[in-house]
Amino acid sequence: MPFSSRPRTSWTRRAAVAGLLATTLAAPALAAETPLRIGVIEDLSGMYSGNGGPNMVLAATMAAEDFGGKVLGRTIEVIGVDHQNKPDIGSGLARQLVDQRGVTAFVLGGASSVGLGVQAYAKERKITTMVTGGYASQFSGPGCSPYGTQWVPSTGELANAVAGAVVQSGGKKWYFITADYVFGHGLAADAGKAVKAAGGTVVGEIRHPLGATDISSQLIQAQSSGADVIGLANAGPDLVNTIKQAREFGITSKVVAMLVFTNNTVALGLDVAQGIRMAVNFYWDANDASRAWAKRLMARNGNVVPTMGHAAAYSSVRHYLRAVEKAGTDEAGAVNKAMKELPIDDGFYGNPRIQANGRVVMDMMLVEVKSPKESKSKADLYRVIETIPGNTLFTPADKSGCPLTTAG
Repeated sequence: MPFSSRPRTSWTRRAAVAGLLATTLAAPALAAETPLRIGVIEDLSGMYSGNGGPNMVLAATMAAEDFGGKVLGRTIEVIGVDHQNKPDIGSGLARQLVDQRGVTAFVLGGASSVGLGVQAYAKERKITTMVTGGYASQFSGPGCSPYGTQWVPSTGELANAVAGAVVQSGGKKWYFITADYVFGHGLAADAGKAVKAAGGTVVGEIRHPLGATDISSQLIQAQSSGADVIGLANAGPDLVNTIKQAREFGITSKVVAMLVFTNNTVALGLDVAQGIRMAVNFYWDANDASRAWAKRLMARNGNVVPTMGHAAAYSSVRHYLRAVEKAGTDEAGAVNKAMKELPIDDGFYGNPRIQANGRVVMDMMLVEVKSPKESKSKADLYRVIETIPGNTLFTPADKSGCPLTTAG
C-alpha cells in the first residue's frame, strides 16, 4: 500500500486530523510541467510527533508558500508521510516517493535510526536530504551524504554546550540514563567525552528501551551510584517520564537534560520543569524574526509552540528552494553546492553556516525554564541565560568533509 503500512481508513483519519499529510501549494500544474516535490519523512503519529510531526509538514509547507509556491516555473508540492519510527517503513516510503512521485528532496524527522537509513538510500540515488529531526552526529559524520545537511544540533554540540558547563560548576561525577537506540548511544558517548574533557568522570550508565514508561529502576541505580549528576541521554516522552519520576524520588537537583523540546516543557508543566537548563539553537521568542514566524505558525496549528525541528524544517526548505533557483536545477549536487554558498538569511539563528560535512553550524543558547510566576503566557517558557558561539562547540574532526566530496 503506497506511503503507509496501515489501513487506508487509519491514514485518512490521521490526514483529517492533521490536515497536512499531503499538501499541494498551488493549482495543478500544466501537463507539460513537472512539479518539484519535497517529501517530509516524519513521525506523524507516534512518540516523537510532538517534536516534529504534522507541524514539521506545516513548517515545510509555509516555506514553500512564502517562496511563492513555484520555483523555476514549477509548482512546489510538499508530501508528508508517516514512518512510524520504523527504519524499514521509512526506507520503503523513501523508495516510493522517489520512484512513484518523483521526489527530489527529503526532510527527515523522527527517530535518528530511520533518518540514517533514508539518508543512506538518498545518497545512492543522489537525492537532497535535510535532517530537521535527527540529532545523531552520524548524519554529518560516518553517515553523511554530499547531498545532505543537518539543521539541528548534533549530539556532540548538545553535549559540549551542556556537559562542560555543568562540570565547571561542580558536577564532576556523572551517571547516564540512556535510551537504547542510536540517538541515545550517541548522546551518552558524546556527553561522556565532554565531561572528561572538562575534567569530570563518568561513573556508570544504564539503558532503557525506547518508549519506556517506567524508569524507576534506572533512577534507583543512578541515585545509588554516588554520582553528582544524572545525565539524561534520552528525548521526547522518555525524557518527560524520566524527569517526572525523578521528581517523585526527590533527585531532580541532580538531573541534567541535554535535549529538551518546547513540547516536552509544556508536557511537564512549568511547576515541574522550572529551573531546568538546556542548550537550544532556536527559541520562538528569541528575536523579531523568530517571533513573527512563530506567531504565523501558531495561528495555523492551534497555538502549538514551535520546536527546534519545526524551525529547521522551515529554514531548510526555504534555503533549499533558494538554492534550486540559484543553481537553475534540482540536481542534488548542484543544489547542495549552492546551499553551501548561499547565506542562511531567515534570521532565526546566530551566525549560521554550512560546513563541508553538511552540518549547519550556528550559535547555541543556554536557556532556563521559567517558573509559573515568571511566565506571562502558555508560550512564555524560557529565559535566555547566555549565547554560546557555535565555533566553540566543535572538534577539528567535525569540520572535515563528507568522504564523497564531489557531487557528480
